[in-house]
Amino acid sequence: MWILTVDGGGSKTLARLSNSSTGQQWQQQAGPASLTNDFSQALANINLLSHSLCQQAGVDSRQLVAVMGLAGAGNPQQQQQAQQQLQRQYQQLLLTTDARTSLYGANLGQPVLVVALGTGSVAMRLQADGVEQQVGGWGFNIGDEGGGAWLGKQTVRELLWQLDSLAGIQSPLLQQVARQIGDDAATLLPWLKTASPNDFATLAPLVFRYSDRCAVAQMLQQRHIAAVQQLVYCAREHFALPVVLLGGLADSTAPLLSADIRALLQAARGSALDGGHILAQQLISSSSSAG
Repeated sequence: MWILTVDGGGSKTLARLSNSSTGQQWQQQAGPASLTNDFSQALANINLLSHSLCQQAGVDSRQLVAVMGLAGAGNPQQQQQAQQQLQRQYQQLLLTTDARTSLYGANLGQPVLVVALGTGSVAMRLQADGVEQQVGGWGFNIGDEGGGAWLGKQTVRELLWQLDSLAGIQSPLLQQVARQIGDDAATLLPWLKTASPNDFATLAPLVFRYSDRCAVAQMLQQRHIAAVQQLVYCAREHFALPVVLLGGLADSTAPLLSADIRALLQAARGSALDGGHILAQQLISSSSSAG
């Protein structure tokens, strides 16, 4: 059986083609495949990878069971549109979110709580009975607490308070932020008008970098930790689940969490591509049962 798994995000896409009979694998990387950021580019990069891998393996794509975890697939309209455009190329296709494939990969299909701390933040729970639940991830405008964009926005807000004060910008962290985005209304207002979540997120690593020598950075770091811990507690509820932190802020955040949360942490046992493979095997198994 041929299985194609795709992990498509906002910056890059990974794809793996596996022959489950022989154990052979082929893997390649291409540009982004976020349905939200650029729908047509996402499909073009997926098709490029699929075609290239099929050529390498000497197989027709209509022989493949494909599972694709894509950023933006949580939007039902985008998911349905992409499914319709891609499904005729494959024997079977499951098009889902990259969060879901990461959830299944993190503990190789076993119960787990995954907390992703990237530009945004979201938690996903896989229970022992197979029930999946998302907590958080409501987006930059109202949620994503503890994510990079949220932390960057908090940082800029502190910059504006100091900018408006008689003393001016005193914090070493905020002085560095001001060098990057501006230190007066003439430069800051245009930046604020056009700044995206990604622009705010680029400021987040500075908070950790300056935390040992800046009181404002320490305060923002504590605010970040409190937000992440609230997300973990809300998402874990009463379930006895290990916790896997993923995303660009995971390594910086993990050592700072409370002792009881640190005791729950484990490293990811697999990737989103591994999670896609598990979901593909479930798809094949359910099709066989139905047949």
